[in-house]
Amino acid sequence: METCPCGFIDPETSSGLPYMKCCGKIHKNASEYAKATPEQVVRARYSAYAKREVDFIVGSTHPLNEKNFQADIDHWKKTIRENCYDNFELTECEILSQTFYKGTNEEEEVPSIDPDDMTQIAKVQFIARLTQVDSREKTAFMETSTFQRAGKNIREGAWMYKDGEVEPLEEIEVDEDEFKAIEEEQAVEAAS
Repeated sequence: METCPCGFIDPETSSGLPYMKCCGKIHKNASEYAKATPEQVVRARYSAYAKREVDFIVGSTHPLNEKNFQADIDHWKKTIRENCYDNFELTECEILSQTFYKGTNEEEEVPSIDPDDMTQIAKVQFIARLTQVDSREKTAFMETSTFQRAGKNIREGAWMYKDGEVEPLEEIEVDEDEFKAIEEEQAVEAAS
């Protein structure tokens, strides 16, 4: 059983979910993507980089994302394939917070998703953990991603990546013991 690269732990079993029961279903099924929360989309995008699911990366990017969205989709996909973390194993996507805001007003926090508000903003802060393939050096970065839906008729109203702010790497502590535990768990799962 191949566990999902996002590292999500099922609270009922205390183990990682299989890829197709976690991010894989969001990658492969438009209706599952449309139902996903911003946190789930962050995990799915992380897993998409690990699994080279370029179509999902492109398809989950908001058309108003000024840094990443490119009108030449074929060129954009090629660029992603060339820069898809090939020299890294993506070991875990740790969600730190998920916050919702009323409309585009990022000062008025609300407790949950408003399914009728297509202008609502969500912010998800996470730590992405990676291991360099050759040196086995552990690294991580923290990002706060902004998500917004582009309308009910675009990806069935799914949350789409609008932009992100990456924290400088030196400000993030990498817990070597935690990485070792993750690697050992992945080795056991790969052997079974």
